[in-house]
Amino acid sequence: MHTFKNQNSLLGNIAEMKRRSEQVGYSLLNSPSTEDAGRRILNCATEVGLPAGINSGKPNYINFCNHRQCPTCQERRAKRACAAMHQLFDQNPNLVDGKWLFLTLTVRNCSTRNLKETLARMSDAFQRLTRRTFWQQNVLGAIRFTEVSVGQSDPCTAHPHFHCLLLVRPSMFAGIHYMSEERWASAWADVLQEHYIPTINVQRLNCPPNEVRTQVVSMAGYSSKARLETPDPQWLIEVTQQMRGYRSVQAYGLLARPQLQPQVYGVTEDACQPFIPAGRFTWNRITKQYQRL
Repeated sequence: MHTFKNQNSLLGNIAEMKRRSEQVGYSLLNSPSTEDAGRRILNCATEVGLPAGINSGKPNYINFCNHRQCPTCQERRAKRACAAMHQLFDQNPNLVDGKWLFLTLTVRNCSTRNLKETLARMSDAFQRLTRRTFWQQNVLGAIRFTEVSVGQSDPCTAHPHFHCLLLVRPSMFAGIHYMSEERWASAWADVLQEHYIPTINVQRLNCPPNEVRTQVVSMAGYSSKARLETPDPQWLIEVTQQMRGYRSVQAYGLLARPQLQPQVYGVTEDACQPFIPAGRFTWNRITKQYQRL
């Protein structure tokens, strides 16, 4: 066997995610409650199969672990989210003429020990939001992605938030149905049943129809992105336990997710890739590289 070190190749990109997954896996080994999850993540992407010639931007085979905290698998979920949106536009070509919003809903940072309770409260609040009159009359469909990051002001806290793609009626952009950022914040605070105004961000997708699909797909990928850095082990252990069984993606109305067929699309890699010989590769935990079998 010899080590394959081309870091500009598809295999190099997979290797970079695998190294991040190992950091997460070793962190989770530090607690009996997450030890199984740690071993599962460490055994992710230990084998890779690549196509011959100029590759198509995706491997033939990877033994994914499908764990929520695995960066390798989270990147895969981001690709699948992009593929789902491509499929949605294929099935509904008129969506390029629709009006779109990218909405981020937050709450105050919480203790990692209270994350499960906070996420449940946020989910209940979002359900109440979808039952509001303004939503029923103007929002045709939505996809809600949950992201939990490390609190910036206090690294011992969690920052849960929702990224939401909304397909809305044109009436929401003008007149009595117009929803400013202030009105969104007020509505979110109301359904949260809080006495503070939470931070929210709303962006109107303002581009010609031929660019709408690309922008919406990009937003879906961003909302599902893997963490760039590995959190502190204790933070990661607690968050892993708190999020066990939680459903991170919810779809509503016209944007209810179709059956995924992500193998049809090469949506997350460059169109032209370096030459990679066909073959199987295995992960070397010492060199942190893939070796040809």
